[in-house]
Amino acid sequence: NGSLSMSESQDSLNISYKSNKYGKMQMRVLSKDQENYKIEFTLIDVREVIKSDTSTIEYKYGKALADPNMDLNRKIEDCLVNAPLTIVMSPMGVALDIQGYEKILAKVKALLPPNQNVPDQYLAANLGTPTENLENYFINYPDSAIQIGDTWTEVTASQMQGVPILLTNTYTLADRKNGVAYINFRTNIEMDEKQIPTEVMAQMTNVKFIAYINGVTEVEEKTGWPKVVRVSQGVDLSDKYEGHTTSSKQTSSSVIKWIQ
Repeated sequence: NGSLSMSESQDSLNISYKSNKYGKMQMRVLSKDQENYKIEFTLIDVREVIKSDTSTIEYKYGKALADPNMDLNRKIEDCLVNAPLTIVMSPMGVALDIQGYEKILAKVKALLPPNQNVPDQYLAANLGTPTENLENYFINYPDSAIQIGDTWTEVTASQMQGVPILLTNTYTLADRKNGVAYINFRTNIEMDEKQIPTEVMAQMTNVKFIAYINGVTEVEEKTGWPKVVRVSQGVDLSDKYEGHTTSSKQTSSSVIKWIQ
C-alpha cells in the first residue's frame, strides 16, 4: 500500500495530484548457487485512485476507463502486470541484473501507433518497473555481529525510472524485541553520471536532482527475512533547457508486508 503526492510545472503551467495505490506481488526463489540468488517477481494485481485539481480517476488492472486517452495510459500500466521479471541478487541483497524487462517494453510498443518510434530508454524512464519499491525490501546486512545503536553503510547501483543512480544506504540497528530486529535506514540518491551516455549528459548540465529514502524494517531474526518495511521518500527534479524551465516534486510513503 502506498500514497503519493506530486506536483509538476513547465514555465507557468502547474499540475498537481495525489494518489493512493495498492499492489500485490508474487515472489519465487528460482535458484541459488554459491554466489547469487535468482528471484522471480510477478506483479499480479494493482489498483490506484488518482485525484487532481479537476478530476478523480479510479484505476484497476484490466478494467477499461471511459476516456480513451486515459485508457491508453491504463493499458500501458497493465503491461507491468503478469509480466515476470527475474532478478539476479547477491547474498547481501544487491541487485546485479534484471531479466525480462524487454518483454514489457515490447508489449508497450504494441499499444502505440505504428508511426511512433519511441526509444526504449524513454519508455523505461516513464514506465518504471514493478520492482522499484521492492529494492527497499532487502537489507544489506553487515559482515560482523553488531549491537543496538551500531550503524553500517553500503553503496549500490540501481535505476530510478530508467535513469542510472547510486544509492548510499545507511543502516542502524535500532532495537530487538521478541525475535524481531528493528533496522532504521536512510538512502541518499544521486545520478550515476558514469553510466549515462556523454551526449545525454551534455543536455543535462542544468539538471538539479535531489532524492532520499527513509524507513524502518522489521526483520525476523530466525530467518533474516523482512516482515514489514515502512518507507517515506522524496524526489525533487528541475531542469532548464532551450529557454524552458521544468520541475517535478514528489513525496510518497508506503508499507510493504510479507504474506506467506
